[in-house]
Amino acid sequence: MSDPLQQPASPPPVPPAVVPQAPAGPSRAKLWAAGAAVVSAIAGVASAIAAFSNNSPSPAAVPPPTAVTLPAPQGASTPGAGSSAGAGTGTGTGSGTGAGAAPASVRWSGKIVLGLEGVDLTQNPPRRGDGSTLGYRPAAARSGSNSMTVKGTAAVWKDASAPTPQGCKDLLATQSGAEVVVVEGDSVCLVNEKSPIAVLKVTATRYDEGSYGLIDGELTIWNLRGTG
Repeated sequence: MSDPLQQPASPPPVPPAVVPQAPAGPSRAKLWAAGAAVVSAIAGVASAIAAFSNNSPSPAAVPPPTAVTLPAPQGASTPGAGSSAGAGTGTGTGSGTGAGAAPASVRWSGKIVLGLEGVDLTQNPPRRGDGSTLGYRPAAARSGSNSMTVKGTAAVWKDASAPTPQGCKDLLATQSGAEVVVVEGDSVCLVNEKSPIAVLKVTATRYDEGSYGLIDGELTIWNLRGTG
């Protein structure tokens, strides 16, 4: 018979319930999802690169640079286009052409008094005749009651422009005479045999002076022969 004062025995301890814990790493589904996202991003980058390559112009499609031609400096000459400064225009009024030839330089220039004795244009400076050497040409002589003439191979320059060496040469070759009447202000182209070409600017005529009158003028002789 049991003792009423004896404490009932304690029930045996119950073991604690075991709660399963989630694995520490990501789940397999999440790993697949992350891998798929990476693959998709790589594919997008590849597509963008391909699209850029297709839209970019090829080297052959780029137009070549346009050549730029700079204007020639002002005052520069065109090759092969020769000109003659100071050449005349070749008309019957007393101008002449000198295409392609440089203007002749001045051989001598100065004031002279032209009389009966004449002037030798072959000399430099030109030589005036004296009592023992009459007959030089050009020379001065009276004509009519008050006119003066230049005797020798001469031609009056009638062009509005100033006389030129080549212009005088052409004029003498086509319109010269053995004697021309001159007045103050006339320009007369002159030559004698193989002398250089010359021009006489008449500044005064003196009919009553000298043996056969006198002509004052400014004579210019160029380094240009009448022949050759």
